[in-house]
Amino acid sequence: MKISSRGLSIAAAFLSGAAGLCLGAAARADEYNLPSLITPPPGTTADWIVSVSAMGGVAPSFPGAKTYSFFGLPGISIRRADQPERFSAPDDSLSLTVLHNDWIAVGPAGRWVSDRSIKNYPELFGLNDVSASIEVGGFVELTPVSWGRIRAEVRKAVSGYDGWVAMLGGDVWQKWGPLTLSIGPRLDFGNDQYASAFFSVDPWQAALNQWAGGRLTAYNATAGLVDAGFTVAARYDLSPAWRISAYGTYQALTGSVANSPVTTQAGSSNQFAAGVEIRYSFLTKDLYWIPKF
Repeated sequence: MKISSRGLSIAAAFLSGAAGLCLGAAARADEYNLPSLITPPPGTTADWIVSVSAMGGVAPSFPGAKTYSFFGLPGISIRRADQPERFSAPDDSLSLTVLHNDWIAVGPAGRWVSDRSIKNYPELFGLNDVSASIEVGGFVELTPVSWGRIRAEVRKAVSGYDGWVAMLGGDVWQKWGPLTLSIGPRLDFGNDQYASAFFSVDPWQAALNQWAGGRLTAYNATAGLVDAGFTVAARYDLSPAWRISAYGTYQALTGSVANSPVTTQAGSSNQFAAGVEIRYSFLTKDLYWIPKF
């Protein structure tokens, strides 16, 4: 497994920023003289529970890659102090619940996708770079039972590439005191623009690649089911305010993208990822930029 040094620098930048966010969050809680608890005590005037996190791990360097890179990402979630905490998996997109009841939640969602720079991957010589992408959209989550959920996301890339992606998945979990274990399937979909950006090879690109000693042939990737797999996770509540989670995922590329020479000749259809997240939650007063529902 090849680990990208470029990924290490990205991870360091994101994790240092997330650490600052956590320290700032703690200071904000102290400013209001509020206890750093994820369950508000009786009589508190706090309106919101804010959770900030830092995640680090290893994942494929780009969709379909056989090389791996370290990554680091900050995260934040916000809920009303009187709103019970919903189950979340470490591989969920960044999201904000704006409408909810006991069994359904709806809100915006977003995800950051790292870039694919051909200079770092000589086996892809001739292909176009794909800049880092921000995908924005929304999610719907159903929780029909106290131990399981179904979640769907639809996101549109607004930078890097032009395409739509969707995820359909679910999780079941079991809690033993501070420890929670979960497992669930994941299905990812992409439209023609997504498939083309990462997995198509036009005749000119194929000719350049073969001239440089590569093995890519012309190929037109199309929309459909991109991959199928599952996520397993373990969460441990260190205290009411602090939590640590670890997760692993496996995804098998399918259909058109699995048959692309980017996958078969220069990459792999087996995609693994793993990571660790630490989260800090605190109570705060009004967040004026969030409407009350």
